[in-house]
Amino acid sequence: MIKALLLTVMLWCTFCHASAGHSAVIWMKNGDRLTGTITQQDKDIVFLNLPYSGQVQLPRAQIDRIEQQKLLPVAPVVVAETQAVVIKNQPVRQYSVDLTAGKKRSSSSTDNLGFKTAFEQRDDNMRLTFDGKYDYETSNSLKKTHKYLLNPGADYFFQPQLFWRNKVDYAQDFIASDYKNMDLSSGVGYSFYDTAELRVELIALAGLKRTHFKETAGLELFFGDRQKLDFRHVQLEWDLRYLWPGSSFEVFSEGSYLKPVNQPVQYIEFKQEINLSSGLHYYLTERIRLSFSVDLDWSKIDVILPEYEGLSADSRDLHQKLSIGAKF
Repeated sequence: MIKALLLTVMLWCTFCHASAGHSAVIWMKNGDRLTGTITQQDKDIVFLNLPYSGQVQLPRAQIDRIEQQKLLPVAPVVVAETQAVVIKNQPVRQYSVDLTAGKKRSSSSTDNLGFKTAFEQRDDNMRLTFDGKYDYETSNSLKKTHKYLLNPGADYFFQPQLFWRNKVDYAQDFIASDYKNMDLSSGVGYSFYDTAELRVELIALAGLKRTHFKETAGLELFFGDRQKLDFRHVQLEWDLRYLWPGSSFEVFSEGSYLKPVNQPVQYIEFKQEINLSSGLHYYLTERIRLSFSVDLDWSKIDVILPEYEGLSADSRDLHQKLSIGAKF
């Protein structure tokens, strides 16, 4: 009996100690419900601290039951550090192909075949690009155009909109006297907009261009025994694209304007070079598209001889193309 009594007292003291300072709901035998904090209790009296009237004493004989409320752990308050918002370029990987083929039968018979591809891969700080173009055209079964161009490049972004571009332009023409051109250039660019709907980019470049001439070109009077010329240049490139909202039409314009800095020979003055491709894409599906473009390649060259004035050796190539392609 004594051991049982001691055990009961110990359990009661433990209960009283555990209950002290805990929130509780006390149901009285008369139907009242009191919510507060039990500060102290014994076998006869329960001391309850009510938020609206302070501490009260409740005779245990008038209490029907006591419901202890479990305290949920309070999450620690985390003070967020204020940081500048950094806009990062979203990773992008896309490529496109366009095929042009046509026949023209009038006073002359013209057949043409063209192929164009573009690749772009971009992450936070780097963008890799590659453009390739092939053109073949005959007129009355004679070759009129036969050339290809390769343009790899790499852009490093200092900021989401400011970048540095390094690129190579390689052109091979199997018909023209200047049968091979290689251009190494580098410079700064700025991307005003670059989203899925709109791109506006301008790039200012400086570089070195080397042009190779055929031995049978008959230019010994101007070049002597040289078959290649090097000249420095400055260049402005642009890349514009706009997808019309709520439609399947996309207008585009890309190209470059090149201005030589030095003149490699005495009797020929290289004025400027313009490469332009502008037009319209119409998306038949999400990926398949029809394209109409106007391509202009124009090199303005003047021949300077004492006895002749106003001689021009311009090279101008203008094409209108209708093609079908895909963008992935």
